Amino acid sequence: MAIEQQSQFLENIPPFDSLSVSVLQEVASHLDVVYFPVGSAIEVNRQENAYLYFIIKGRVAEYREQELIAHYGVRGYFGEQGLLGTDNAEGMREFKVLEESILYRLPAEVFSRLLDSQPVFKQHFLSSIVEKLDALHQSMQLMTSTEVMMDTVCSAPIHPLVMLDGCVTLQKAVERMVEIQSDACVVELKGESYDYGIVTSTDIMKIIASGDFNENAILKDFANGPLVTVHEFDYLFNALLKMTKFKIDRLVVRSDDGLIGFLLQKDLMGLFANQSGLALIKIDQAENVEDFRRVAEQIDDLIVNLQRKGIKTHYIAKLVNELHRKLMEKLLTLYLLESICNKVSLLVMGSEGRSEQVLRTDQDNAILFEELSEDEQSKLTEASEQFSRALIDIGFPACKGGIMVSNPMWRRSVIEFSDQLKEWFDRPTEESFMYISILYDAQIVFGDETMLDRLREVLFKRLRDNPVFLRHFAKTALQFDTPIGFFGGLRSDKRGGQARIDLKKSGIFPIVHGVRCYAIEAGLKQANTHWRIKALMDSGVLDQDFGIELGETLNYFHGLRLDAMLQQKMQGRPDDELDNYIDLQTLSHLQQDLLKQAFTVVDEFKRKLQKRFRLHEVM
Repeated sequence: MAIEQQSQFLENIPPFDSLSVSVLQEVASHLDVVYFPVGSAIEVNRQENAYLYFIIKGRVAEYREQELIAHYGVRGYFGEQGLLGTDNAEGMREFKVLEESILYRLPAEVFSRLLDSQPVFKQHFLSSIVEKLDALHQSMQLMTSTEVMMDTVCSAPIHPLVMLDGCVTLQKAVERMVEIQSDACVVELKGESYDYGIVTSTDIMKIIASGDFNENAILKDFANGPLVTVHEFDYLFNALLKMTKFKIDRLVVRSDDGLIGFLLQKDLMGLFANQSGLALIKIDQAENVEDFRRVAEQIDDLIVNLQRKGIKTHYIAKLVNELHRKLMEKLLTLYLLESICNKVSLLVMGSEGRSEQVLRTDQDNAILFEELSEDEQSKLTEASEQFSRALIDIGFPACKGGIMVSNPMWRRSVIEFSDQLKEWFDRPTEESFMYISILYDAQIVFGDETMLDRLREVLFKRLRDNPVFLRHFAKTALQFDTPIGFFGGLRSDKRGGQARIDLKKSGIFPIVHGVRCYAIEAGLKQANTHWRIKALMDSGVLDQDFGIELGETLNYFHGLRLDAMLQQKMQGRPDDELDNYIDLQTLSHLQQDLLKQAFTVVDEFKRKLQKRFRLHEVM
């Protein structure tokens, strides 16, 4: 029975969870149980105490030269550096018992045999942060592999493809669609700006209703494009994301060899209907603030559901941000006079603009407009104030810095905003750096995209005229210390009796702002940090391997931060009081190990920033 219990204990600890049942039981048979009272020291070295220790109960802290390196809780393990022969740093490691502890210990020779005979087990200790993070996400997804979200498109109903030449008549197209029992057809468009378009039964009904139907009319005159497609081996999750983003109810499915059929939204939502947290998002049907509040709560449930499934945080953020933007667009149209709708544009900025905000935090939005009459500006002011109040009621807290459409400073004409942007460049302060940052991260939610493009052109021109500005702008990426000690341990904030680290200041901000600086220098229009990293890799500005490492590191920080915030919400903390701290004592051994490697990547990125922008000259 003891071996069975010990096996069950080990099978939940990476990389021991990769071992077969028989190997796991063999390892378990060599475990001893040892006890340590509070305050005692556990001496671990290669010669005299050659063991790997697992914590059954209690807590242990690791020190080197009196510097705290790590915390270990239940199912944590320590001592592997000495057994692996990778502990080359100066100074003796010390392990002190913080709470009365009961531990398993595994002899060094058993651990060594595992390394020699189990390649996957060995690779865990030798792999990079990217490989470890990929393995972590895969293991989480395998635990929920029966969930529809992680199924591929080809597992869903794919409706037959109808593909016709653009010169075919509408009459022939309708006959073919009826024959195949399809409500859409793909149109081949030779010599046009895109190769394929689409005509749906809805398009045909509109043509008939307009009285313009002519049986000799040809398809290409009515085709909409370009096509929005999804690969047959892509996740259904990404199919849902595309439908939400482009506000369409079907996707054209493609294989490596060409187009193969249609995936319909009604089928997709039918597959998702019974999943917790995946109710239909009826934003288009919302008519009042209470309706929108219910939708926002559904989105919150969706976030929890996807996080538990091991979906990478930047995928969750992309889907959630598309839903939030759709919500904001519909909400604004409830208050905005139809006569000025085509003259204004709604922007989301900061993390919402970068599609990196998951939970609803404070608003960062603005309104751009062309010239409006006095009366129109008065009506816009009223609508903007109603919009901001409604968002607060729905659960988007007010921005403490007033960066909202209800503030006249963030509700201006394109010309006024351009003048303000020039002033921020001419009189650089910490505040103007922040404003330029969030405006550069902006995306249009509603209205004319060219308004924002004109602002970006002003920004890029100002930068070309004042190249020194970027060096001072980039300096802010180094304003917070990386919480890594001299010996590679995690340095934490001890206030409140907890070992905590502010993930936003120490990890997320340096990457986001540093990449932003590279992106501005390169004149990139992408807003999302991952997209910016990809563009910088493609242009050779960032090395491919380091770019991937940087993106995965950012995603790991976002994942830990989201976990911590969801935990705070479960404890009843209001949305506007959620913080960016993570408690180190809640992290597993693997999570702490990854966190140390992640901060090492941050430090390397800071060195690259210093060299690229010669920051030593402006420090």
